[in-house]
Amino acid sequence: MRLEHATRKRVGDPAVSEVSGVVLVDNIAPEKQVLVHYRDVEGTWRVVPARYESAPPWGSPERWVFSGIIYPADYPEPARFAIQYIVAGREHWDNNDQHDYFLDPEGIVFGDAPLFGVDRLQRIVEFVGWRYRMDVVKIEEAMPLPGRGYTARYKVTIGRSIRPGRYAHVRCVALAVRGADVSVLSQTVCDSLPPLDVSTP
Repeated sequence: MRLEHATRKRVGDPAVSEVSGVVLVDNIAPEKQVLVHYRDVEGTWRVVPARYESAPPWGSPERWVFSGIIYPADYPEPARFAIQYIVAGREHWDNNDQHDYFLDPEGIVFGDAPLFGVDRLQRIVEFVGWRYRMDVVKIEEAMPLPGRGYTARYKVTIGRSIRPGRYAHVRCVALAVRGADVSVLSQTVCDSLPPLDVSTP
């Protein structure tokens, strides 16, 4: 069992900040529970259940989805959570090697902690490109963010390719690394563009 990914987005009217995600679980037995334990704004730990979504024809791993972890829209602190899987009289945890998962506002976090470093960064960069349906143009490393526990920060330039060497809708995505977690912090128009032939729509 492991977290596949989780996102934190501003949704609704009036707006709130909601955490949702996908958990992959081995189909050990028909009866099972997948629970997400999270800390609310007062510091109290609460639980929301995940629900079954789908499984491959061979039965495993199953995809379970969760949502409904709500924070105020302007709450700046990371959401903190861990996942519990109860099946066949036993419980299993994905708590990011006992560090829990932390998710910033408008962020994404992946649960495959062993894929850290270059391979992990490449995966999230590919995901960012897919999320916005754009090509990755450039990756830059920036200084750490003081006081937030990040060890590195990256700026990924993405754009929609209109022909070789030309891009439209160019945007910059800020990625931050905290231990084994990588989060997408923001997505904005680039302050500076790479030395490419960029086309403005």
